[in-house]
Amino acid sequence: MSYQNYDYEVLWFDIFKKVLQQNESLGEGRLDKIQLREITTAIFIARTQRGYVKPVVNTQFTDSVIKLLGDIKDHDRQIEVYKRIKAIIKT
Repeated sequence: MSYQNYDYEVLWFDIFKKVLQQNESLGEGRLDKIQLREITTAIFIARTQRGYVKPVVNTQFTDSVIKLLGDIKDHDRQIEVYKRIKAIIKT
């Protein structure tokens, strides 16, 4: 797909809609509109490169790590778990 023919606005708003849905499930920990816009833009940039959407390739291991970190609500704890997993992978 050529980047000249790609509808970036539709993709951005599609991502934004998904971010809004996820934000609703956070309850009292919901993010404000500015944070949601920034997250959407970061996801949009990560997904697009030269006009095409990169396929997401997750291994079963990656999926399990994402699930594990998603269940942890404390950000510092998420970082700690991430660092430990990274250390295990390096050894």
